[in-house]
Amino acid sequence: MEDIYAELLNKAANGDQLAFKQLYEQCAPKLMSLCLRLMKTQALAEDVLQEGFIKIWEKADSFSPGKGKAMTWMSTIIRNKGLDKLRSLKTKAVETEIQYEGLEFSSADMEPDKLANMSQDVKGLMDCLEQLKPEQRECILLSYYYGHTHQELSTKLDRPLGTIKAWIRRGLEDIRPCLS
Repeated sequence: MEDIYAELLNKAANGDQLAFKQLYEQCAPKLMSLCLRLMKTQALAEDVLQEGFIKIWEKADSFSPGKGKAMTWMSTIIRNKGLDKLRSLKTKAVETEIQYEGLEFSSADMEPDKLANMSQDVKGLMDCLEQLKPEQRECILLSYYYGHTHQELSTKLDRPLGTIKAWIRRGLEDIRPCLS
């Protein structure tokens, strides 16, 4: 499947403001949903989304389609901005009771055709994660989706820090080919 966001990111990297506007309009609802899950308040989520898109604009030239999808790259930037904001506020994302099968970065504002594409992406991600050992999958989801640090996972799962880091690193290495 063609990555239309990668094309828009490439144009934005070359200073095309219209392409960046289109990228924002198409991706902001999905990324806002991610911000809301992480930040828990509308105001903080909006701040993170704005700061994240500024960084996406500034760093668009560093996106490499060979390393992954544009939405994944942008989600990582937004997630990192959110975690930075939480750390600066000396708070922590609260884990919510959501089943892993329900992980969708979409909002009610999305149009059905865009939601269908997103559902396919999420299904692909979940299929890739299913290939991992349960402890690797759990660590990756708790870290990347819920925002737990490696140290927090070590405490929460009662495992050595090195084990947690190894599970996450090896799990990511194992699913990278599946995600391409």
